[in-house]
Formats: sequence, structure tokens, C-alpha cells
Amino acid sequence: MTKKKLLLISPSQFGYLTDYYFYCKYLKDEYVITFLCFDESLKKISISSVTVKYLPVDGNRILRYIRWLKFIFREFRQQDYDIIFLYSFKFCSLLKIFSGSRLLVLDIRTGSVKENYLVNTIQNWRLRFESYFFNQITIISKGLINHLKINSSKCHWLPLGAEILKDSNCGYNRLKLLYVGTLNHRRLQETVIGFSMFYEEYGDEIECSYNIFGFGSEKEERLLQDAIKELNLSKIVHFHGRKNLTEILDYYRESNIGVCYIPITPYFDFQPPTKTFEYILAGMVCIGTATVENSNLINDENGILCRDTSESFYEALQEYHQKRHLFKYDSVVSSLEDYRWDKIVNGNFKPYLNRLMDNA
Repeated sequence: MTKKKLLLISPSQFGYLTDYYFYCKYLKDEYVITFLCFDESLKKISISSVTVKYLPVDGNRILRYIRWLKFIFREFRQQDYDIIFLYSFKFCSLLKIFSGSRLLVLDIRTGSVKENYLVNTIQNWRLRFESYFFNQITIISKGLINHLKINSSKCHWLPLGAEILKDSNCGYNRLKLLYVGTLNHRRLQETVIGFSMFYEEYGDEIECSYNIFGFGSEKEERLLQDAIKELNLSKIVHFHGRKNLTEILDYYRESNIGVCYIPITPYFDFQPPTKTFEYILAGMVCIGTATVENSNLINDENGILCRDTSESFYEALQEYHQKRHLFKYDSVVSSLEDYRWDKIVNGNFKPYLNRLMDNA
């Protein structure tokens, strides 16, 4: 049987957008997959039998965007794909308008998370406008459909997920925190302050450490590093900078608390955090802020919810310390069993793609 040809398009370099990496991993045996992206000068990641085509990040923003569109349209001309899966980016509707009868699916992984209300409103309006041109849309959360006011009849819910990490978890008798993700708009220094409050009170009772991986603006990184230095935590709180997932798997295995610290705001409320899934399916207890999406995922079996303040984060660490003997690895992992990537791709994404192609 001839394999169907699938084209995935995302500006992010292959391997650094978790969802798309696992789409390719679990679809590669059934489809001939090509992936278009920018070369952001990050370490190259590959999957056997997945063809990745890179466009260098050159020129100013406008020229880069024009080159990006030309790059995609050239691929359209050279290859006849059965279906094209497109990550939403600015003016991506042009691809739909000028793609003829090609089967395109718009994938919305996020709404605007800008702090400025006007910018946030404009970006969400633009995303809603782009969606008008597409007949098929996948979206990361059901709440985001309503938040963006997108026609729900065109939308298919395609959630986030994670892999179960084998040989993970060091038990729950220590306090080994891990944060992985962006620093922008997160106020992560507040978790360092809360950690410091806990360590000052309980540091003699329980072993404590906090590893932070990620990157952000120069200002955000400085605020984080200054907090670590000013609180004299340099020996137990470590900011490692940006790494890809494969480079930090040992930290996932050795940590027992995953930190998912997202400001509780309307623009983050319906944004499911990738790391909540990753932490819990690695057997970590997740301490996460009580956004709508986190509140749907975190429960007494797998984590602790907190507010977006250093005091509340400190209280969550206290609660972990008091009830750590109640957490069980198998219960933590099984709480989000349905969000394993293989289940999402094989039980949700693959049937959706096949249905679209059958009806085309």
C-alpha cells in the first residue's frame, strides 16, 4: 500500500517544538513525512525517514518572511502532498488563499500571551481572522476555541502530551525541583524567593535543590540570576540556560518536583502547559499555578496548585514536605495516562488526518 505524503510546516526548528517532534515520531511509519522550518542555528535533531528542509534565518523580518513564503510555495510546486499541516504564524492564511485545492489544516497551539491588553487583543483578532480562511483547524484546548471566538464546527481538539520516562524518579523524600521552559512573562524569580523561604525554614530537615533550564530576554534572565545571587542560593539553585529535551533527561529522572509557574491571567488561562504533562508522566509531583488548564490536570494524586506569588509557592513546598509520603509513582503517572504522545497520535491525530484525506 502506497504511503500518504504529509507535509508539516513550522517556523520553529525541527525538534524544538515538542508536539511536532512526536507527531513525526509516531506517524513516520504510516506516512512519508517532510518538515519545513527555519534553521535557527540550534543543534540539529533528526528522526529516521523524516525529511527536514531548512531555511536559513537571514535578512530583516520582512525579507525573512518573504523568503519563508517563497520557500513553502516552492515546496508546494515541487511535491504533491496528500495533506499539509500548518503551524499558525502571522499571515499564514496567504498559504491557504494561494494553495488552490490543496488540503491544508491550520494548527493553533497558542493564543496571544502578551501582557499588553491592546497587543493581546490585536494578536488574537489576527489569529481569529486567519482562521476564517481554513475549513479544518486543530487546536490545543477546548477553552481556547471559546477564548479566541473561533468557529467550533471547524475545530478538532488536539491536546498536548508527553512521554512516560522510564527509569525516572528518585522517590519523594527529598525536595529536588526542576523548571524547564521559557522565562519570558513568567516571573520565575518568585519561585526562587519562595524556595528560599522554604529552605531557610526546612533546609536542615530535607535535602533541597532547584535546577532551571530555559531562556528569555536579557532582563528576565538577569532578574532570575540576581535573585539566586542575592538570596545566596548559588550552591543549590542552578540556572543552566537553554537545552533541548534529550540533553536534560537525566534531570527529569533525578527530580521529584516539576515547577509549572505561569501567571494567572486571562491570556494564560486556556493555554495548557507542556511541562505539566512532561513532569507528571516522568513521575514528578507538579507544583503549578492554578490556571484553568492546570486546574483540569493537577489533582491530589499528582501535584499541588498554588497562586502566582512567592508566598503561595512557599506554601505549596510546605504542603509537599508535609504529605510527601502520600505520593506514589504509579498513581502520579497513571493520572495523565491518556495524554501519552503515542495515544494522542494513534488515537486522535492519525484518525483525524485519515478522515480528512478520505473525504477530500
